[in-house]
Amino acid sequence: MSTSKEQAAISQVMAFLREWDQGNKMVRSRMLQEFVKQHQGKTCPALELEFAQVASLFLARLTAWLRLTYMFGTCLGLQLKAVGVFLSASSNHRYLIEFLEVGGVLTLLEILGQNQTKEEDKAEALHLLQIVSNAGRKYKELVCESYGVRAIAECLATSQIESTQETAQLLLESLAHGNPKYQNQVYKGLIALLPCTSPKTQQLVLQTLRVVQDIVKVAYPSIVEPLLNSLKSLHLEVQHEALELITELRHYEVRPALLKGLVALLKPVKERVQKYKILEDSEMTKMTESLPLFVQQAAAAKAIRMLAQGSEELSTELLHLRVVHHLLYAMGNQSHADAQRQASLALEHFVQTYPLVEEHVRRAMGQTLFQLFMLNAEILYMKMDEIQADILHSNKVNIAEALENQKSDTAKVCEPSCFLRFYKMSKLRSAVQKGKKVSLENTGTVKRSKRQVSAVKEEPIEAESSSYHYFQNPEDIGSFRSNLLSWYDQTKRELPWRTVAMTEKDINVRTYAVWVSEIMLQQTQVATVIDYYNKWMKKWPTVEKLAEATLEEVNQMWAGLGYYSRGRRLHEGAQKVVSELGGEMPRTPEQLLKQLPGVGRYTAGAISSIALGQVAGAVDGNVIRVLCRARAIGADSTSPAVTEALWKIAETLVDPQRPGDFNQSMMELGARVCTPKNPLCNQCPVKTHCHAFKKVSVKQQKECKTLQSKLNPAVNGSTPDIESCVTTGPCQLCLSEPWDSQLGVQNYPRKPSKKAARVERTLVCVLEREKVGEEKEYLLSQRPSKGLLAGMWELPGVLEEEGSSEMKLKKSLCAEVGKLLGVLLDKEPLEFVGEVVHIFSHIHQTYVVYSMVCPDHKNREKSTVRWITTSALQEAAVSTGVKKIMKLYESKKNLKGDNTKDKKRKGSASKDEKKPKKVKESGGGKQLSLTKFFSPSKTNQ
Repeated sequence: MSTSKEQAAISQVMAFLREWDQGNKMVRSRMLQEFVKQHQGKTCPALELEFAQVASLFLARLTAWLRLTYMFGTCLGLQLKAVGVFLSASSNHRYLIEFLEVGGVLTLLEILGQNQTKEEDKAEALHLLQIVSNAGRKYKELVCESYGVRAIAECLATSQIESTQETAQLLLESLAHGNPKYQNQVYKGLIALLPCTSPKTQQLVLQTLRVVQDIVKVAYPSIVEPLLNSLKSLHLEVQHEALELITELRHYEVRPALLKGLVALLKPVKERVQKYKILEDSEMTKMTESLPLFVQQAAAAKAIRMLAQGSEELSTELLHLRVVHHLLYAMGNQSHADAQRQASLALEHFVQTYPLVEEHVRRAMGQTLFQLFMLNAEILYMKMDEIQADILHSNKVNIAEALENQKSDTAKVCEPSCFLRFYKMSKLRSAVQKGKKVSLENTGTVKRSKRQVSAVKEEPIEAESSSYHYFQNPEDIGSFRSNLLSWYDQTKRELPWRTVAMTEKDINVRTYAVWVSEIMLQQTQVATVIDYYNKWMKKWPTVEKLAEATLEEVNQMWAGLGYYSRGRRLHEGAQKVVSELGGEMPRTPEQLLKQLPGVGRYTAGAISSIALGQVAGAVDGNVIRVLCRARAIGADSTSPAVTEALWKIAETLVDPQRPGDFNQSMMELGARVCTPKNPLCNQCPVKTHCHAFKKVSVKQQKECKTLQSKLNPAVNGSTPDIESCVTTGPCQLCLSEPWDSQLGVQNYPRKPSKKAARVERTLVCVLEREKVGEEKEYLLSQRPSKGLLAGMWELPGVLEEEGSSEMKLKKSLCAEVGKLLGVLLDKEPLEFVGEVVHIFSHIHQTYVVYSMVCPDHKNREKSTVRWITTSALQEAAVSTGVKKIMKLYESKKNLKGDNTKDKKRKGSASKDEKKPKKVKESGGGKQLSLTKFFSPSKTNQ
């Protein structure tokens, strides 16, 4: 029997729907405005409650009107925003599926393809497609099958608004993380966009290509020419991304073509270098068509330097391509100073590394010019006259031929003298800067008189850091705090743990809730954590509830979040709080550090400031990046000196009135504005306090003044000096490498190279048994209580030892399975299923999967062994790797049927397994059946 309140709600909804059905365009527009305003950000249950459990009726009307009117632009923006309210609120994909059932994806893609569609409406359509893509792999497939890649790529290429371009870029990147058979589709689409004329589009395409390249793992030859052409761009952002992609492609099969192309760019084709007028400005001189070619020449020289410095093997390949001859040619190009400078710096590397190159370059330059080159290669172009430039331009140096002639003397050619020569060059330049008279001989050493030598007493120099890297002025500290907190109050994200920290009055519950969030957020993205956090807190809202849980329940809840030791330590900590601390959470950073397992200095500071309101700093990865840029700290961010400096700065800055909000605002700034790549410096609330931002601004002003003075000598003006660190000796916080103007603020921070992941191969067995009338079951064993995936359940397996034969490995796997069952299985047949790759943080794991039907034996039950059904396995405490293996097994089983013959494994799958299943393409843009995307897959993808 319905209550009067429910009847009133139903009547209200029916009145709303009647008004919609009978209303004209103006009425519906008004209703949409009110709907979006009142329901933006509401959850699925909230919408259902508002619409008396029939919200789908309004969604159906809304999508039908959208399909009928999108070509005419009738309230299109409002329609898309209203649909977005439903799709964003969907936690179980209910509204999303209803929207897709009526052709929602094709509608959105057609909106993108309409020339008359407004830019803001395209942005809304892209936003909705992003929601669809983020819903899961099947939904990504739906977008790709509907020719979505082409439509999104065209939108990226033609859009004039940066926010729309960025949304399209993120959507393409998201699609690339889906089904592997569509990754090449995205990759090829991005390559096709490289020649576009929009600099912003080029920048975004290059950024996305770098991400997709790492996913695809194969470089297409078609990428070389458009990538090299992008070096012509006069925009530094485009050039930077192109150079980064070039350095990453050195590991792929396109490397020879790439190196050959770069060397060729050092010597532009003469017929193409023709002057013509492109600017009509009385205050600027004529520019030439050759400018893009010369910019490309300079960028190619810089790329060659980066590649050669990173690999001796690449240096040798470049020498055989006559790179020295081409660099000398570029150094003689007096029409473009940057090309000369970059070529000089690149040539300096080869001269310092190879004595043979030094000998030939000295002869080509002449003694006078060579001395200037050795003193300071970067400014050589400023001291070069036309005759010397012409000599370089017409050089005949052929190092490749010389290398062939000296094959018998390889040791001389490849003498590792780089460090020694660099040391001598540094001494020489230091002496010149101090005004001392020096002479340069073949060895590049400094000559001094005996009196000078005896007067110089070398003493060890201790590294230090100056006040430049710290906040000293109280006014600056106050301004930094107020600007940052004001920005945070206006733009902060609404996150569940923040809500608990602000609203929960029980200090014990509040501290526990923040502790859980901080542990989950370690090395895991916020978007991933939210669902896990909500489920966790719903099941174990207090530390006492968590302490009562079993480790298996915790592992089951944590499955898929990764770094499983974090969940185990949370459980151990909860039990310790209940058993040893009387159920009371620690109250200070020191107590948190000492009493909770898995809590380090950052976590203790974050919990105590956010949950307890104590004045404590918190330095995580985001904060490290913000502080390193703000204070120009360029040394290794993991070194003890830098670590202590960052903590000192953080504890100085933290606001005593709002410590929790301040620490969260620093993290928020690093996550959303001061990002690792493409930071949004113009949106930064504390950019006036950022040394890195100031340095980039001053350098840009100087470059602008230099360019103006070259174009018009009458223009002159002073530019501010770059504030820098001043110490009596080496600074332990400053950049240890030269400043790269292409990187800008991204010069900070510098991190050490990551240790390569350990490669392992493990043979696993899917052991199946079936009882009459019951669901099939599979054998799992429990891992040890310590170490990787501690306490989790896994399939029986053995680690593959190097050099072991396949027969021996299979025998070991049978023995392991038999050990678990308590029977002898050394002759049981194993059927090869396939291979599954799973990446841990430090291990690149390949599972070689076999299957076996359980023999009819009476098994001895063990506490560490269990049989589990397929449906129960999805909810059990198993890792993502196990789920991948079972998905592969089920797909192969469905594909082959029960009569599959035993196939011997020969290092990889058979030809039939490698051959992809043909998929019939849909014609005419027809919406595909959704059953294909939401039913279990029948093929191994």
